[in-house]
Amino acid sequence: MSIDWAKHSLAVNQRYSDSLSATRHIRHVLLAAITAGDIMPGTRLKETELGKQLGFSRTPLREAIAALKAEGIIETGEGGSLQVRVLAYQDIHALYEMRATLEGMAARLAATGASPAEKLFINEIRTSETQLINNQASAAALAQINSKFHHGIYLASHNGFLTEALDRLSRTMVLLGPTAYSLPARIQEIALEHDSINEAIQAGHGDDAEAAAKRHLRNAAKARLQIIAGQQRGSLD
Repeated sequence: MSIDWAKHSLAVNQRYSDSLSATRHIRHVLLAAITAGDIMPGTRLKETELGKQLGFSRTPLREAIAALKAEGIIETGEGGSLQVRVLAYQDIHALYEMRATLEGMAARLAATGASPAEKLFINEIRTSETQLINNQASAAALAQINSKFHHGIYLASHNGFLTEALDRLSRTMVLLGPTAYSLPARIQEIALEHDSINEAIQAGHGDDAEAAAKRHLRNAAKARLQIIAGQQRGSLD
């Protein structure tokens, strides 16, 4: 596989300020390559080859792969080979349905139980998102602020088990490839959907916040399937 590992490594260093151990660095670099579509689901991973390309010894590489296996990102394929996990259509549907249910719950709890400071934080993230969109920021930058917005809601739910479950589901999203922000028409739709969630949270309307979050995730599922369908058509051209 021909991958610009230096680019992904630099991005990881910039995001985490060179503070990661070798194992965590490798994990994040592999996640970045999977998210970017440089390593596609079903791709076989060879430890020796990866070690040479990444410039790390076998021990931290194996530890990083073990962590990704535990998270359900990498799996053991036929003959014991390692590969990036492949999600079937029903898996994708189930993933979004679970996220819709849990994110709806998180939004409801945030609306009814978040502190003024937590609500302000969520609102500030939403304002930053608007600024990035107006400045025509990259899809990667928009995806990052999107993740921050959602995670802010998780934390404001004050439910550690719910936050842990949603964080795990969010990590699984890397298996779906490029962000929905790669669809230009979807950018403004996401902004409007975030507005609905944010406004309900700020107003303390739990029912409205839950409904808006569920609607947002179900629209996200439709957009994701549109991206996947486009990729499949492209592979047949």
